[in-house]
Formats: sequence, C-alpha cells, structure tokens
Amino acid sequence: MTKKVLLIIVEGQTEQIVLEDYLDEHFGNSTIRFDVQREDILTKWDAKKNIPNIKNSVGRVIHNYLQKYKFLAQDLTAVVHITDADGCFIAPEFVQVKSDIEQNLYYTEDAIFVKTEKRKEQIEQRNEMKANNAKILMAHNHFSINRLKVPYQLFYFSTNLEHVLWNERNEVATEKIHKADTFIDNLSGSIEEFLGEFLPVNPALSYREKMKESWTFLMEGCNSLQRGTNVPLLFEMIKSNV
Repeated sequence: MTKKVLLIIVEGQTEQIVLEDYLDEHFGNSTIRFDVQREDILTKWDAKKNIPNIKNSVGRVIHNYLQKYKFLAQDLTAVVHITDADGCFIAPEFVQVKSDIEQNLYYTEDAIFVKTEKRKEQIEQRNEMKANNAKILMAHNHFSINRLKVPYQLFYFSTNLEHVLWNERNEVATEKIHKADTFIDNLSGSIEEFLGEFLPVNPALSYREKMKESWTFLMEGCNSLQRGTNVPLLFEMIKSNV
C-alpha cells in the first residue's frame, strides 16, 4: 500500500532542517514532504499590488505542489502550514522609528523598530495584512482540493523560528541554515520536547482548546513578539490524521 503524503508548507529551509528527520522517524505511516516557499504567503501582494484572497493563495500552493510532483488530492493525508508571527498582532504605536538602528527592521520584546516613517507605514500595512490573513487561515480546518476535503492547519513560531530555537529575533539571513543545522546536531532531547517548553497554553487541555488558546494568546498585546510557538500541536494533529 502506497503511503499518503503529509504536505508541510513552510517559509524557509530552516523549518525543514529542524523538523524533517524527526517527522520521518516518528510518523513513518505517511510520506513527509516539505514545500519551501522562500517567501511569506501571508504578506505577498498580487501582481497589481492588491491583497489577494489568502485561501485562494494557499489553495494555489497546494494545487501547484500536486501538479509538480504528480500527486492527486486523495494522496494527501493533511496539509500543515507554518508561519512566523513577525509581531504582526501588535498595535501600530509599537512600530517605531529609530533612525540609528543598524538593520532596516529590528524586533524587540515590545516593539518593531524601523529607520524611516515610510518603512513604518509599510510594516504597519504588512502587520495588518498578515494578521487578517492569519485569522482567516487559523479558522480554516480544511481545503477542498478537486472536491475532496483535505485537513489543514496553520501553526506559528514567534517572533520567528530563530527566536524560538536559539533566542535570536534578528538573525542574519545568511546564518540561519548553518545555525539550524548546529542546533539540531546539539539538541539533547527531541525537537517535540524542546518546542513543548514554549507552548503558551496548558498542555492538559484538548487539542482544539489548545489551538484556540494559543492563537488567542498570540493576538494579545505584544505577545506576537514574545518567544513562543504552537508547533508542538502539529505533532498532535499529525497523530490524529495518519
């Protein structure tokens, strides 16, 4: 019997480095496949600089993957989608201009600093777009692919994956892959155990309650800049679908 495919949509290669081996080892009933976007679907404008329908955008990613690798909708057991929170739920007043920062964009535990007023406006627009798209996707538990309902769930790292793994919100892009490899090589326990330490809800709750509360937590105050993740719940979702 051919294994079904668990498709995992991620922004960058670091997520694949961190999760792939563990998922392959512990969820062998499914073929684990990563689709690395090398961009953030939740903040991508269309060709006319309009905000696209996020469900259509994610649906297109799934369709394109199936077409590229010659899979059918019925070959999918579920689709998992992981995004960085990027502080998107903070109020506009917490995006602040600070002209002397070295980087064009700098995250702290309670603010996002930018160099210019124009950049501040851009980040405020980005945050609004990403927050709205995340709210749509977090409430969406399946995608209809060729009239077949495929389970779907959005998960997050906050502020980003690097922040959760080695406590660096502002990692240099060229260092991410090397540091992810080093992190996994030096990890004493499992990645599931490690990430569980940063789940911002009571682990005794049901899966559905934990998902709801983890997103509620992220949307409050400056929590989308804090070190947290609901990716541990990804493992629970997979167990219920494979």
